[in-house]
Amino acid sequence: MQGTSRSERVFHPGEAVPESGVYTVAHSHHRQNHTATIFKGEYFPECGRCGRNVRFSLERVAAQIGDDIDFRQSCSEGAPSDGKP
Repeated sequence: MQGTSRSERVFHPGEAVPESGVYTVAHSHHRQNHTATIFKGEYFPECGRCGRNVRFSLERVAAQIGDDIDFRQSCSEGAPSDGKP
């Protein structure tokens, strides 16, 4: 994919999502473009109206909070250790 940035790549329904993030969703004629959060490891879905004629492009990468090293322990333990909500 030489010369193409991550945000310029277009993904199709059925392809594996390469990175968690906010994607621009472009439908075939029936709806304006919009954004959606899609997670790595999922598959890009078909649209209920335009089927496989929907396309996705990465707007910005966004990691799940549990994947961030600063939040791993507090997410798995529940409440903060200092007793504050």
